[in-house]
Amino acid sequence: MPLALLPYQEEGAAHLAASERCALYDEMGVGKTAQAIRALDLIDARHVIVVCPAGARQVWAGEFKKFATIPRRVIKGSEIHHLKLFLKGRIDVLLLSYEMATSWGPRLEGELLDAIVFDEAHYLKGLETKRTKALLGSDLNNHERRDPIRGLARWAAYCWFLTGTPNSNDAADFWTHARFCRATTLPKRLFADRYYRRRSGTYGDAHDPIDASVAELQQVIRSYSLRRTKDEVGLKLPPIWLTSVEVDGDTSEIRQLLREFPGLEQAIVDAVEKGGLAFLEGQHIMTLRRLIGEAKAPMYLEMLTEELANGLDKVVVFGVHLRALGHIRDGLRRAGHDCVEIHGGTSERQRMEAVHAFQNDPQCRALLGNITAAGTALTLTAAAQVDMFESAWNPAGNAQALMRVHRIGQARSVRGRFIALANSIDETVSAIVSRKASAIIKTGTMAREYA
Repeated sequence: MPLALLPYQEEGAAHLAASERCALYDEMGVGKTAQAIRALDLIDARHVIVVCPAGARQVWAGEFKKFATIPRRVIKGSEIHHLKLFLKGRIDVLLLSYEMATSWGPRLEGELLDAIVFDEAHYLKGLETKRTKALLGSDLNNHERRDPIRGLARWAAYCWFLTGTPNSNDAADFWTHARFCRATTLPKRLFADRYYRRRSGTYGDAHDPIDASVAELQQVIRSYSLRRTKDEVGLKLPPIWLTSVEVDGDTSEIRQLLREFPGLEQAIVDAVEKGGLAFLEGQHIMTLRRLIGEAKAPMYLEMLTEELANGLDKVVVFGVHLRALGHIRDGLRRAGHDCVEIHGGTSERQRMEAVHAFQNDPQCRALLGNITAAGTALTLTAAAQVDMFESAWNPAGNAQALMRVHRIGQARSVRGRFIALANSIDETVSAIVSRKASAIIKTGTMAREYA
């Protein structure tokens, strides 16, 4: 017997089923996956592809079992044999990571689909990326085409975007979805010029909505999408409190690196505050972030070990670098605190086992997660504390990670802490990203243009 949806979820499913191309922008934790599955039932979809982050495929498989009213054979696509089964009609729903969908796109050319669902659809925004070209085509910016879709999506009768953070890095990120859903025919540059004020920086442009154009932009976005916050649908969760904590550490190597690159510190702060995050992918930036993580790991470990020994039951720790997280893991285990970890090399089976242990085993005190691998598609409500030991440098990544604990099923107030290395650039950057994450979580809005 499938689980019943809440009334607002039935409304969301009807919204998707009523449009061949549309978006569901509900706030994180409102239940977009269940709504999409019910929408597939409403259109009687039998030949479906779901594209999602690799770690979310198991979640989708479980949700189909819980919510689908139509029996379907569902498989997580991980080898070419799975694709062949789907093409032969022996599999109804193929769950693909974005990487696999991009790779297998040519093999799916001409395969008529009832529906394709893009989960965490903010992954599709940059026209220049290989995944966007493969899945949505390369003609989105061609204003002469009323229907510019040329990628894998063109073979689907229904195409739906699901994400709680469609403008995860920049306010103008809405354009890709709006163009895809036929809400605008403007090429990206003209769309940005019409609705946004451009702030040019050394490392790229950022955009703020033009006051006089906000109402029109809201109308464009609402013409193809639906967005509800937890408060609007009546989901009353305990509060989440975000704080910053500074820990000491040896900053000598960090200071030396910054001396080798004059002006780098201010450039990083500007990029995190104003946009241009692509700049932050340089090798010296990666080295800087690694040095910061390794410098603050010893004192953070000391603080966390003491807290666990004095009453803290469970904690989720998000980081970026395996070496720093490994130092914390090893230290916790030496102190007698059981913990599990999820990172890029964790298999789906290991991932689900780690989550199960953390959620159900009282002896498992900590889950250490890479923010990319563990920051989405997990429910970690056994903890009421999240430590952003190393945070993402975009606000959506941090908000998504914090929502792993602050979601349906959480009965306690949640504390989220941004851990910063004292007397370093990490203090400034942590203050910026924590403020931005707080704005997303507390207001439930993505940007002023979609208020």
